Order: sequence, then C-alpha cells, then structure tokens
Amino acid sequence: MQDNSNEKEPSRDVSDPLVDENEQKRDDKPSNFKDIEAVLDHLGGAGRYNLLVLAAAAFFNVFTGMITLSANFTSAGVPFNCSDFGLDNVTLPADCQSSAATNASSTAIDSQCSVTFNCSSAMTEKLDKSDSLKLRTFDCQAYEFSETGMFLETAVSRFGLVCQRAWMSNLATTFYFVGFLFGCSVYGALADRFGRQKMALVSLINIIVCTIAASQAPLLWLYWSLQLLTGLGIGGFMSSTFSLALESTTPAYRNIWGMGLHNGWTIGIYLGTLIAYFERRYNFLLLYYGLTVLAAIPPVLLLSESPRWLVSTRRYKQADSVLQRIARINRRSLGDDNFSSETIALRDKSASTGDEGISVLQLLKQPNMRLVTCIVWVMFFNVSMAYYGIWLAMGNLGGSIYRNQLIAATIEIPSRLLGMLASYRINRRVTIIVTYGCAGVCLAATAFLFGESHLSVARISTAMTGKFWVLIAFDLTWLYSAEVFPTVVRSLGVGTGSTFARAGAMISTLVPGLGVFWRPLPFLIFSIGPLLVVLLALAVPETRGRRLPNSMEDGERLAKTSRCCRRRRQQAQDISDGGGDIEL
Repeated sequence: MQDNSNEKEPSRDVSDPLVDENEQKRDDKPSNFKDIEAVLDHLGGAGRYNLLVLAAAAFFNVFTGMITLSANFTSAGVPFNCSDFGLDNVTLPADCQSSAATNASSTAIDSQCSVTFNCSSAMTEKLDKSDSLKLRTFDCQAYEFSETGMFLETAVSRFGLVCQRAWMSNLATTFYFVGFLFGCSVYGALADRFGRQKMALVSLINIIVCTIAASQAPLLWLYWSLQLLTGLGIGGFMSSTFSLALESTTPAYRNIWGMGLHNGWTIGIYLGTLIAYFERRYNFLLLYYGLTVLAAIPPVLLLSESPRWLVSTRRYKQADSVLQRIARINRRSLGDDNFSSETIALRDKSASTGDEGISVLQLLKQPNMRLVTCIVWVMFFNVSMAYYGIWLAMGNLGGSIYRNQLIAATIEIPSRLLGMLASYRINRRVTIIVTYGCAGVCLAATAFLFGESHLSVARISTAMTGKFWVLIAFDLTWLYSAEVFPTVVRSLGVGTGSTFARAGAMISTLVPGLGVFWRPLPFLIFSIGPLLVVLLALAVPETRGRRLPNSMEDGERLAKTSRCCRRRRQQAQDISDGGGDIEL
C-alpha cells in the first residue's frame, strides 16, 4: 500500500480568524502537535475512516428522506361513494327530486358528501315544518372506499377523513413536522451534552418503534401522536448524524461531506417510491419503512464518537481512544503510546472551553454571534418553505404520483452535484447569494406565468428550475450552519436552524390556499424569502477553508469577520482615533 505520510496538507486560509497571526508553520511530526486541529489534519480528512463516516451519513439520510415524504402515499385521497345518507327513517314526499349538484360550484366529491332534495312548498312542512324552505340536504353518514384506484387504503380511507372531516386529512403530516421541529432542537441539545453517537442511536430507536406502531394504530388520535413522535426521532437523527459527519473531516473536504451525504435523501425518495408502488396499503407501507430502518443500527454502533466533541467536553481518555482508532484505520501514526489529547488541548485554550449551561441563549449572548445565528435561522426558514412548497405543488401536475415523484427526485441529482462543485471552488458567501438569488427569481417568474393555459410548459419549467436552485441553497445552508457554529453548540445550532426549517415546511402547507385570492400569490411568497436572504448574506462571515470554531469565543471571532462587522469596527476605530466624519 502506498505510504501517504508525506501527502500534502490542504492549504489553510491565511485570513482565518481562528489562526493566531503569530502562529508559525506547524511541525507535522506527531510528537509536536500544537492543537487538536493539527491532530485531525495529520490523520487526514479523506482517509478510510472519514470515507466510512461519509458513507454512513449518506446511508442514514436514505431513511429520513423515505419517511419524510411518505405522506404523499399514506395521506393520499381515495375515491369513495356514500353508502348511507341517513334516509332510512325519513319519509320523503313523492314530488321530491334528488339534486346532488344543486350548486353550480359543486364537485364530484361534494356530490358524495351530501344529497339535496328539492320539494314543493306544500310538502316541505312534512320534512322540517318550515313553509319557507324547499330544499332539504342530508349529509353522508357512512362511506364505501374504492380499492380499484391508485391506492388500496390510506389513512384517509382508514379513518374516514373525507367530507366534513376532510380538513383532518393532512394533520398527520402537520403533526409529523411539529415533532420534527422539536426533535431537531431537543435532540440537538442532548447531542451537545451527551454525544452525537449516543443521541443518534436513541433517535434511531425512536423512529423504528414509532413508525411500526403507527402502522398498527387503531385510533386516529393515536396515529397522530405516533406520527409526531416519528418526526421527533427523524429531526434528532438528522441533526446528530450531520454534526458527527462534518466533525469527522477537515476544512478542505468539509464541503464535499456536507453536500455528499444529502445524496442519501434522494436515494430515499427513490426507495420509498419503489416500495410504495408495490405496496398500496398505508399500514403495510409504514411497517415496511420501519423494518427497513433497522438496517441503520449496525453503522451507528460501528461509528466512533466525534473526537472534536470529546475534546471540547474534556473527555480526553475517550478522545485518545477514538483518535488512535482513526489513526489505525487511516494508516497514520500518532507517535508513541504516550499520546495525550489533554496535553495538546492545554496548548490550545479554545479546545478546553469551560462553556457551561448549553442552551439556545448561548447562541444569542454575544452580539456578532447573535447576528449570524439569526441570519442562519432566516435562511433555514425561507429555503425550507420554498423547497417543500414547490414539492407540494408537484401533485398538481397530473398523472401518476409515482412518476411525478421520481421526476422530482431526479432533478435533485444534477442540482446536488453542481452544489458540491460550487461549494468546493467558490466562497460560501458568493454561493449563498447566487443560489438564493436564482431561486427567488425563478419562483417569482413562475408566479407571473399563472393564469395562461398556453404557458403551462414555461410555468413548469421555471418551477423546476427554481427547485433546482432551492435544493442547492438548502444543502448549502446545512453545510454553512455546521461550519459557522462552535463545536460546543454545533448540534444545538444546526438543530435550532433545522427547527426553523420545519416551521417553514409547516407554513408551506398553508400558503397554497392563498391562491384562491390571487393565483400568483403562493409562488410570490415563496420567492420573497430567498431574495431577502441575498441581502442578509452580506452580513455573514466566510467559512470556506477555515478551521471549525471550538469555543464560543472562537465563534464570536469568526462572526466578526463579516463585511458589515468589519465596517462597524473600522468606523469605531476611526472615531477613537479622531478620524473625522464617518460615512454611513
């Protein structure tokens, strides 16, 4: 095997605020590491172990994508007929005529929900003792669902969520995203306190148990509750494994890891659609999904805890064991058996932080870190609302839902590839501005193409192009958030950002209803958020090629490098030096 000990180290950004200006070029000898970052650089960012972590993280995303988009099949509508209008004990006059579509705006489904009888005024008194009424409407009391359509059974047909109960049909998805919302923050905080691997395992068991239980739930409220708990586990699993994956590599490869692991999401859509095509009953579909997730347990158990997190939380013995294991797998050497991460951490005060009381308030205490945190939250909210909003609009294309979902998933392949290449070559701030800007323009163009039937092809094309750019922006937001937050609160930062993403996803389910007032309005709303992020991106620091911040002090120093912060500091310096008027 070729010796990689002399492999050229990835270059480090000389403007990196986390590198001391007086720091000399480090000695790569294992016995003279200056900090834990140097140890990880020496072990390599793309060695065997690092590639295994990337493959595992992508594998985990297969299951999150499969379950998150399962609502397209489990909550789909099923054709039905009314089997009982409650007329058994009602005697109707002979001159009453059935009029199922009395109102010109009635739809075929409305005609199955109620039946209206038009009677003469003389006979109306026998019905309701009212001389002024000639119409008598009876609501459907029982339904017969067809098993000859695209679906044999869904939650809608199982619990009778039609007609007066139709508004409940999407509540399972709503509860799922509510659980997802809280799962990202709750499990994110727990992962920062107890470790990424432990919380990944706990959340994985959460997903398996609740998904299988939901497939057998006999009551609607129990089904909703289990969907909420499934979302809780999915949110925690994603935030824990994402942080674990990003902390396993070096800045030179972090963009590839951040973008590459999301390919599992697309594979999950394909796999979930394939399973749903052959299994048309929602309860068996959920059962198969839950059993499939069992395959994720062995990789979680085989992975080691994040050495960055272990050092930042002063678990030095565990960190030494993990680093030695990585060295063996990557065929690198850490020197003699007396290697100690604790000794190295003493040289790097940022690795031994002493930060206590991890909470959301930690992200908001310092001014520059607070600004960056709020911008990241805005990015997550708006890009998620646009992404899921476009995805929900796919159902209006007509034809087979299986075909439409596969087409939508296929678009993500070139989108993610371009995003990976762009993040590797282009600075984060520039990539954010370009992707969010293109997404906003395409969605706005889609909005103004509504209303003209002959422009349907152009409308679909601009919507698909918008989805192309939105996905790049979404992946980039995940990557950027993992780079900008310090190690001690990274899972919490990514988790709270993902919480705002889930909030955006929930809002996206309500926005399409605004189209009854003005058809372009939904897509205009989806476009405003990305365009707003373009302006806010001027205030975020650059993270490409820089070492990950460890402590809150590191995070504040990194946040100060944003353009607007540099300008404020320069203005303050000019004032203190008596430099005259400041241009505002």
